[in-house]
Amino acid sequence: MNPYRSDRPRQTLRRRLLVFLLAPLMALLAISLAADYHIAFDPANEAYDHALADDAVALAGRVHVQGAAVTVDLPPAAEAVLRSNGSDLEFLAVRGPDGRLLAGDADLRPGAETSAPRPVLSNAILRGKPVRKASYRLDTPGGPVTVIVAETTRERQRTGSKILVAMVVPNVLLILAALILVYIGVRSGVAPLAQLSEEIGRRSPHDLSPLPKGDIPGEVEPLVNAMAALIDDLRAAALAQQSFLANAAHQLKTPLAALQTQLELTAAELPREYRRRVVNLRDATQRLGHLVHQLLALARSGPEADIAHERRPVDLARLLQENASVWYDRALARDIDLGFEAEAAGVDGAEWLLRELLANLIDNALQYTPPGGRVTARSGTGEDGRPFIEVEDNGPGIPETEHPRIFERFYRAAGSPGAGTGLGLAIVKEVADRHDATIDLADAGPRGGARIRVSFLPRR
Repeated sequence: MNPYRSDRPRQTLRRRLLVFLLAPLMALLAISLAADYHIAFDPANEAYDHALADDAVALAGRVHVQGAAVTVDLPPAAEAVLRSNGSDLEFLAVRGPDGRLLAGDADLRPGAETSAPRPVLSNAILRGKPVRKASYRLDTPGGPVTVIVAETTRERQRTGSKILVAMVVPNVLLILAALILVYIGVRSGVAPLAQLSEEIGRRSPHDLSPLPKGDIPGEVEPLVNAMAALIDDLRAAALAQQSFLANAAHQLKTPLAALQTQLELTAAELPREYRRRVVNLRDATQRLGHLVHQLLALARSGPEADIAHERRPVDLARLLQENASVWYDRALARDIDLGFEAEAAGVDGAEWLLRELLANLIDNALQYTPPGGRVTARSGTGEDGRPFIEVEDNGPGIPETEHPRIFERFYRAAGSPGAGTGLGLAIVKEVADRHDATIDLADAGPRGGARIRVSFLPRR
């Protein structure tokens, strides 16, 4: 589990920028819509209000006063002209000083606003419909006469809507275009960071090559430079460690080999009763040398080692053929039939590490195969198109319960024969991981034994 990865959703830089930039644009859109509404409907309402007030004044011109008598000269033709208003319904009424209806619609009544000496406009509900009403007071000797003209609001709403649409559509399209441009700009702005993140995410833990900075924004360049410097320091430390291990390997192997040779010579010159002790000491020295070699190989193949510059095309068949003679003497000494089936298969890798992998696979098989047994090392290309190295034996096999642990360092299954170190398969696992290879462990057949296959990525 990655300790730096959290299941809690985090606010990304892209999301923060989008929220910071898009929120004002959305607010601007809302303000623009409200302003457009008023800009569209206010002139339309004003024009219709002027016409409605003119109708009220025109109707007032039809009122005649003779002393205390008030009459309305409104022939049907004139009334029809006043009531004609397109798709809207027009209402009118003239009321005398006592409030009595002199002409028009009885349900059209004045309000308190008629006290003004000029047409007063207001909203009202008439016959269940919203109307705009103009009330005009005409002073007479007998008292004020009230003239009221009203019309439904359908036409003014339609006119205002047309103006609103004509204004809103371009504004909305402009804001949407701005939103899209902001999104594209933010996305392209953080694209180098996303590419760098993907590049780092694709890397294996062993890749310490320099970071590709590319077109990194200046605001995050210090962070990228710090990461690059850290990787450079890690690479330098890994190279220093590899140099130390190489020197240590040379310094340890040489005296151990010399000691083993001296013990062999000494054993040949001693009487039989002392020879066995020297031979045991020689064997212990040989095991110590093997352990030192495995420990150094394990350290050199670990994740801190940088082998990117050591990758070369390697033919696995050639690798088997060139190293076959190294194991024949040991196989003959234990009466084990060691065979090689080398089919051409190419991989990209560090040849010395692949040689260590093969050596430890064969060493492990020879260690656990009883005398008279059989060990076969193979190379080839599997049905999935992946090149592989495989070692098969007819030894006791590996219990399924032990499969999860056999690649652990220094782990040996209970009852394991011989004096192994428990490092062989751990080295195999490290080398396989360094080459992005997979390990398959299976029984060799119904009579027992084990088959370990390491499958590599095809050569690019």
